[in-house]
Amino acid sequence: MKKMNFYFALLIGAIMSFSACSSDDEMTEEEKEAQQTQELLETITTNFNNITSKKWTLKQFEPSASMLEASKTEDGYVALTIITKAVQALDFNMVLSFTAQGDLFKTNVAINVAEEDLENKLIEYQDAISGFQAGFLYDTEEYYMASLRQVMAAPFAADNAKIEDIVNETTGECILTIKKADFSNLAYDDVFL
Repeated sequence: MKKMNFYFALLIGAIMSFSACSSDDEMTEEEKEAQQTQELLETITTNFNNITSKKWTLKQFEPSASMLEASKTEDGYVALTIITKAVQALDFNMVLSFTAQGDLFKTNVAINVAEEDLENKLIEYQDAISGFQAGFLYDTEEYYMASLRQVMAAPFAADNAKIEDIVNETTGECILTIKKADFSNLAYDDVFL
């Protein structure tokens, strides 16, 4: 009797396997492409929702090998400044979050430093970037707060975004908004390439 149950289980498994394979085989190439496109669009939506629903903190900064290499060249001032700003930003316990405003998501960057320590930390930040010890702020606190917020928000901005697209240097606030791109009208080859 046990031998019969084993053969019956094998037969059922074979029928189920055959059924599962045959349903995929019956799909046309266009239907397979449409299914794969839909699955990718669902993944994109899930990833976007995960990004915009969480709070992000700067825990560490690891510059890429090309950025490190560029910072060591004669013209490496920009790369060196980016690295220095990111390393100094670690001291400000910043938290980035998003607030939904219709189809747009506004970027918020909270700087979590006690008010009595803020000016001294901003002076340290400024001095590290400039490379010498001034002991006072050359510009307003808002200017440096904008610089710090840019460090956090820039990775979420478009590649061609300018500083004024990310932060307001007068108020020190982050002004970056993002929107989920609509990929639904893209052709299959465009989505997967």
